[in-house]
Amino acid sequence: MDGRRARCWRAAAALLVAGCAGGYDTQTAVRNAVDEFHDGFRWGAMGSMLPHVRPEDQEAFTADYQERMDGVAIADYEIRRVQIADDGDSAKVWVHFSWYRPDEMVVHEAQVVEEWFDAGGAWCRGEVVVERGELP
Repeated sequence: MDGRRARCWRAAAALLVAGCAGGYDTQTAVRNAVDEFHDGFRWGAMGSMLPHVRPEDQEAFTADYQERMDGVAIADYEIRRVQIADDGDSAKVWVHFSWYRPDEMVVHEAQVVEEWFDAGGAWCRGEVVVERGELP
């Protein structure tokens, strides 16, 4: 292979690598934030949830979570749909939860729609509406 051809191959490989590394789109960013938040929600890991709660709401969120989730276990959750708004600054996320209280051993289910928004580079959860079932 001559020098010119080798340079072309190296340039093409560099563009391919740069394209893959820079391919972090809105859908991926939202999905990563949603997954991180809900994994934290399931396991009670505030460090995973709080980056996705507006700073001014974190204290109230923490108190509410501790009160509501005392004696509650999340059996499972499933992100059923993520819909990014046309402007790319907000999203709706449909989440299905299964939860129970160990002293009751009755599994409850809930389907919620969450509003998510871009808060200057970090995706945060906003309003939550229960579509079906009940949350603790």
